[in-house]
Amino acid sequence: MPRRPSPALPLTVMALAVSLLPAWLPGRRGRRRPLGFGRELQHYRKQLNAHTGQVDETLTKTTDTIDALRRRDVDVDEAVDALQANEEELDAASRGLEEMLAPEELHGLHMEYEANLERALRGIVTAERGCGITKLPHRPPEDEEPFIYWKRGHANVQHAQLRMREVVDVLLNWEPGKPAEVNVTTRLHRA
Repeated sequence: MPRRPSPALPLTVMALAVSLLPAWLPGRRGRRRPLGFGRELQHYRKQLNAHTGQVDETLTKTTDTIDALRRRDVDVDEAVDALQANEEELDAASRGLEEMLAPEELHGLHMEYEANLERALRGIVTAERGCGITKLPHRPPEDEEPFIYWKRGHANVQHAQLRMREVVDVLLNWEPGKPAEVNVTTRLHRA
């Protein structure tokens, strides 16, 4: 007696074909974007460019001040005032960045930028701690401890600034459908 084919097999094949049909239709490749996506991306880039330009300027002033401390080219009191002013500017910029709405694909990089900004702020606090050590009573004049704090603070601010520049470059040049990541491979492709 011949065996009858199972009715479930043709139904499974048909269901699979119907589910894949939209991918074969012309003009229906991938996920569709809302109509305003291009405007939202341009608005985000404009905001990001304004904020990050200000942040980069402030970080450059900060690294110059901390470097001047390390070389003993600036008075400690003047440096503390400048560092505190820079810290307040960066705090305000940080609040502005938190309020920005990044496209979904860029959330990770936007958060990485914010994390590096926090690293720069910790570097400023480290340098300020070194300034505070210089004012301690009974501290020997040859004490190298403040210089260690200034060196660490300078390195934190400078390295955070370099990474932030890389992240901003990707954020400003990202195109929908492409990967949003900053690594050696993407750095080589940009060069």
